[in-house]
Amino acid sequence: MPAFDREEYRARTARLRQKMGEHGIDCLLVLEESSINYITGYAGYSDYVPQIALVCQDDEDPWLILRELDVTGAMVESYLPEARILFYAEKYIGSSELSAWQPIGDLVRERSESSRIGVELSGKMLGVKGYAALSNSLGTSDFIDADGLVSKLKAIKSPAELMYMEQAGKIVEKAMEVAQLEIAVGARECDVAAAVQYALTSGTPEFPGGGSHIGLPNMAVGFLANQCHSKWGDGRYKMGTQTNFEMGAFRHRYACALSRSIFLGEPSARAQHVHQACHDGWLAAFETLRPGVKCIDVERAFRREFGPRGVRKESRIGYSIGVDWVDGGPSFMEGDEPRFRRI
Repeated sequence: MPAFDREEYRARTARLRQKMGEHGIDCLLVLEESSINYITGYAGYSDYVPQIALVCQDDEDPWLILRELDVTGAMVESYLPEARILFYAEKYIGSSELSAWQPIGDLVRERSESSRIGVELSGKMLGVKGYAALSNSLGTSDFIDADGLVSKLKAIKSPAELMYMEQAGKIVEKAMEVAQLEIAVGARECDVAAAVQYALTSGTPEFPGGGSHIGLPNMAVGFLANQCHSKWGDGRYKMGTQTNFEMGAFRHRYACALSRSIFLGEPSARAQHVHQACHDGWLAAFETLRPGVKCIDVERAFRREFGPRGVRKESRIGYSIGVDWVDGGPSFMEGDEPRFRRI
């Protein structure tokens, strides 16, 4: 069953249609899987094949257009009635001659005659050939770039969304405690990872954990562990080993993230110095987070504490998360202007 009630989904679509009107869009093709989930509830991990949610200005509810194999899942997971879940034939999957974007375009054209068509042009499965096939089917290549339109809506969370993220927070906190307990001299890195993954999936007695679409947890292990987005290896733990965890728990695809560095033994003076710089910078950023404050103000508060410590960090310090982790909202970095709004 869908994670939210029909009224919440319809409210999201109503706000999206308003955004579409501001951009001169009558018909919007939503390609990003997290955005499809956001407006329809469909939760299948199927973005390795072409699929869309179709939103029209004169329709209260969107349409789903999927491969035939995914229709049953959409009937269970989305809030839409069966009549609004459309499909193309399986012969288009894995074909070097046929493109699923052709029948997708045909189904769109049957439901909207407008030439003011918006498309999430960075959609994972579109590509050059897909763009050509879709253009041919719709009889136009003059699409309106709709990248980020749904992301602007996802950045502001409803009470129900925040509830799922709070539940995910309790799960990921438990998983990090498991990681601390499992790391010991002689323990296999893979066994630590397995215990963490079990904790993320089993959740708490009150609510289970969900699946991750992005291959978490990340678990860089070594005497420096400076690498990012890395996994565990074949080794066993030795004294002096550092592990950098980046993990998240999920509830109905809504994420809560948690990162920690765990050192087996006594950290070096340099490691403790870096820790203190990060800790003080984080506190400064956290104290700056208030409604009406700009993202760049939060980033600058971090830099004021962190910068003088002689530690180099060129990457951003954070970003908006939600459905499937990064939700395309604001980033904490120089040049990002959005302000935080009170919900």
